[in-house]
Amino acid sequence: MALLEILSQLKWLMVLLFLLGAVLIAIEFMMPGFGVAGTIGIISLLLGIVIASQVVSPPVLVGMIVIALLIIVGLLIWAYRSAVKGGRISKTLLLRSRLNSEQGYSSVPNRGELLGKEGLTLSLLRPTGQAEIDGRRVDVITNGEFIPKGTRVKVVQVEGFRIVVERVKTE
Repeated sequence: MALLEILSQLKWLMVLLFLLGAVLIAIEFMMPGFGVAGTIGIISLLLGIVIASQVVSPPVLVGMIVIALLIIVGLLIWAYRSAVKGGRISKTLLLRSRLNSEQGYSSVPNRGELLGKEGLTLSLLRPTGQAEIDGRRVDVITNGEFIPKGTRVKVVQVEGFRIVVERVKTE
């Protein structure tokens, strides 16, 4: 009688270890990190297989392993569908708000006011260097042209940090 109770408890422990292992491995696939969940999941599955080998016959053991793998695949499919656009996981994990210039957020200072202004090169532009434009010392770039120091330049394009200048044509 005591042997049957032990076997009954081992069956429940075996099932519990298989389920725990499958869930932990699925969690590791969803949120990879240090591998703690995956390692514990693999250990749980291996312990479940060891216990199952003592309790059930080999064909039943193979069936249980297949069922555990199917559970893992099912959890991964569920997690993938939930993580894509509109899924429950994507709604909780992904940031939906955006910080834009209309709200006053900018990662780059706006230098648009320099567009069309003229200045003097402070260094040789080959094709980058420095120029004084509107009383400010700024880093500038040309469209490939070499411009000597002390030459008048005009700002023709501003894109974030990139200020493109051209030589002022003298007539």
